[in-house]
Amino acid sequence: MGVDIRGLRIAIGGQEIVHGVDLTVGDGERVGLIGSSGSGKSMIARAMLGLLPPDVAVSGSISLGGTEVVGASDRTLAGLRGRYTGMVFQNPGASLNPVLSVGKQIELPLRLHYDLTRAERADRVRAMLDKVGLPPDVEGKRPHELSGGQLQRVGIATALITSPRLIVADEPTTALDSITQRQIVDLLVSLVDGAGASMLFITHDFSVLARATTRCVVLDEGSVVETGETAALLAGLQDERTERLVRAARALTLHTAWPDATRDASAAASAQVSARECDEAEVRA
Repeated sequence: MGVDIRGLRIAIGGQEIVHGVDLTVGDGERVGLIGSSGSGKSMIARAMLGLLPPDVAVSGSISLGGTEVVGASDRTLAGLRGRYTGMVFQNPGASLNPVLSVGKQIELPLRLHYDLTRAERADRVRAMLDKVGLPPDVEGKRPHELSGGQLQRVGIATALITSPRLIVADEPTTALDSITQRQIVDLLVSLVDGAGASMLFITHDFSVLARATTRCVVLDEGSVVETGETAALLAGLQDERTERLVRAARALTLHTAWPDATRDASAAASAQVSARECDEAEVRA
């Protein structure tokens, strides 16, 4: 299931923070939404699932598999969330219920959306734990007993347990070290592709984006400034704001965690930026 966003505007307290954004994710496609902190990425993600507070004004159109989200009833939105769309949050420690065991946590969407027996739910939970690379004994543990990487695997399992057609991953690797980031991204890509689902992957880091997506949209201060195939966009940057994001990603990320194609494209982008800076210095001189 894809998503088609047209002319999306989001305002808080009368101040618009997302300005007429157009964005599409096709069936089976993995698209990235990248931008600096405060650019409006997460607000767009929450608008897609109807998770914004009631005092936030939303206009435009968000079509999920043909169902209009903007202005939809709570009942319609509840039917979409979990069963047809799943969300992987940035901080699983905060999004998971601290008093529920891992098994109960993963099982909950099945209880809400499907009429299954207890044994059927238990079988699906055990199968999902195996898919995300967690041992069976994790099922009875509480979130505080797990590492950051294990918590995010539980978050992924909870989002995917109902086999949704669209996954929204909102900066799912931000709090993880570079090696665990790579593992989590590879796991998400493998599970999404294996299920034939679509994914919108939100991040501020091009090194992660290049590993998770094939096409990306660059957001700055609530507006789309650049869009295109991820590798091609990295190799031939057109917008100065995108260049700044690439430089920041290279500075903050261990290069060994980058895919080869990303390192090559990013090196070309950095050379492009450096050449421009040299030209500007000569002009000033």
